[in-house]
Amino acid sequence: MSFAAVREKILLRDVDAGLVERLAAELNVSQTVASILVGRKLTTYDECKKFFRPNVDDFRDPFLFCDMEKAVLRIKQAIAAGEKIIIYGDYDVDGVTSTVLLITAFRRLGAVCDYYLPNRLTEGYGVSDSGINHAAQCKASLIITVDCGITSCPQVDLASSLGIDVIITDHHEPKDELPKAIAIINPKLPDCGYPDKSLAGVGAALKLCQALAEVSGHGNDLWYDLLELAALGTAADIVPLTGENRVITALGFAQMQESKNLGIKALIEAQSLTNKKLSTSEVVFQIAPCINAVGRLGDPQRGVELLLTDDPALAALYARELREANLERRALDTSAAEEAVQWIEMNCSLKKDLSIVAASPDWHVGVIGIVASRMVEKFHRPSIMISIGEDGMARGSGRSGGGLHLLDALDQCSDLLESYGGHASAAGLSIRSEKIDEFREKFNSVVKTRLSADDLVPRVTADAEVPVTVITSKLLRIIKQMEPFGPGNMRPILLCRDFKHKYAPKTVGQNQSHLKLSLTSQGVTLDAIAFNFGDRLTEVKSSTNIAEVAFALEENEWNGKVTLQMNVKGISV
Repeated sequence: MSFAAVREKILLRDVDAGLVERLAAELNVSQTVASILVGRKLTTYDECKKFFRPNVDDFRDPFLFCDMEKAVLRIKQAIAAGEKIIIYGDYDVDGVTSTVLLITAFRRLGAVCDYYLPNRLTEGYGVSDSGINHAAQCKASLIITVDCGITSCPQVDLASSLGIDVIITDHHEPKDELPKAIAIINPKLPDCGYPDKSLAGVGAALKLCQALAEVSGHGNDLWYDLLELAALGTAADIVPLTGENRVITALGFAQMQESKNLGIKALIEAQSLTNKKLSTSEVVFQIAPCINAVGRLGDPQRGVELLLTDDPALAALYARELREANLERRALDTSAAEEAVQWIEMNCSLKKDLSIVAASPDWHVGVIGIVASRMVEKFHRPSIMISIGEDGMARGSGRSGGGLHLLDALDQCSDLLESYGGHASAAGLSIRSEKIDEFREKFNSVVKTRLSADDLVPRVTADAEVPVTVITSKLLRIIKQMEPFGPGNMRPILLCRDFKHKYAPKTVGQNQSHLKLSLTSQGVTLDAIAFNFGDRLTEVKSSTNIAEVAFALEENEWNGKVTLQMNVKGISV
């Protein structure tokens, strides 16, 4: 039985019918819209008002973080004394935007500051000894980490021995031992009273800026125009777009439309997005990958320089460089993904292997995270891709699937790993190459204790079952107001039943991998596109009736004509 034989299960979200009826009356909306909102745990008028109208007043008090007062006091002291401050970032989009956000705000406060980002290929993730030594050589007396540092106990001790204080801002999971830093700003700390636990790293950095603004008398002017940076990092890090993250992204994406940041503006132009509506999809799949690419290939500083420059010519040059780096990165990850698929189909069993651990000396360490994500999408299993170095040390990147808490699973394999870290859905690790086979077996055994084969069958959960007659442009306009979409607020999925083919289905796209349909029911005909369903052409074409279609409602523009289209997520005949 091959991996490709897996068929998705179509489910219908269970919502309280009484709540749906009441909310529909209170908001004067359809039962369909009310069902979608109740499924997102929005059950009152006030909750829905905040959801549809995110506002800067919805930001929480930054001093709810347990160490915020300590952090602000030390930073004020450093600025007043003219101390050198180093912002220590990370090489992904979250880390780059966090770095730029703090540098910009700190310089507005008159701080003497610079930044340091590790080289992914030579230093790896997190705070490194070489980074600490660089700060010492620069005569820095304060390091502020962004999007990293929560597990860097030895490095913080090294900094202390060199006379450098450290403030950590991070959002990754802490371990039992915390670094001996001056202050730690991380919503995931066990004793942290901050209610929004799902902030990205740039979100934690933003809260530090808000706190500094309050005590410095700058108010929102210090940070409000930096929300587009926070939105870029938040969306790129694939954190839940609920609560404060929703406010950050909604306001930040709106800023991005009229960006005053020359780097962001140049990237938008380079990606041919000028005058187009920007939301999660455009940011995650077109803008963010360009910044990520330079970090993945070794040098993340160009991303910081792009977002800091006030020279339009340099911004345009850097944007072109980042776009070219992304094209190079795409070629690398496409090649690695194709090799990984071949290895998996030859060496893995759908019944026996509830996880995937694949390794190769030919895979660029900068793209293995992307490849791991692709393997999860294709094979519906937690996947770890490992790049083997010439020195026998290998580095891996994993992504979760089927509800597995990836970091907890790696905890059970720690005896085989040199180092590891991350969170529930993504993690990194280093391992000696001779231990990879043993790790593969042990990791699979751990996964089997936590998941069953049924847990790994892809599920498509519809927000509401509707008759095809309610699929209208008005419904789509209301759905669009629910943006930005992302984890925790995914694009609504609707379920319709009992279609017939208006025209014969056909495959389209590269390698004929997509399915194009025209479906009719109750006198209504709708076009549909089913991405990556091309291998199901025979099955769908041979059936005169389509029992169920789960889909996201979208618009399709062709030859100047805009029509409604179903983006199919699940289909059963």
